[in-house]
Amino acid sequence: MVETIKRVIGKVKDNPELAATLPDNADIINDVGLDSLQMIDFMLQIEDECDVELDFDNLDLSHLSSIQSFAGYLSTQKN
Repeated sequence: MVETIKRVIGKVKDNPELAATLPDNADIINDVGLDSLQMIDFMLQIEDECDVELDFDNLDLSHLSSIQSFAGYLSTQKN
């Protein structure tokens, strides 16, 4: 799951090499620097890639505090 998240971040940032350099504890908002449109694109691609439907009512900014914590959140969203 972590590698999938990194790959999607690389696609959204239009920098596929980024996936190889991101640590698992990278903050998706502050370290990666996704702007609001990139964040929407990221969430939509995550839903497609991971075959999940994100519950945005229960999504908290703390879930995005690291790639690893977001992976943990995603594991609770599996259908």
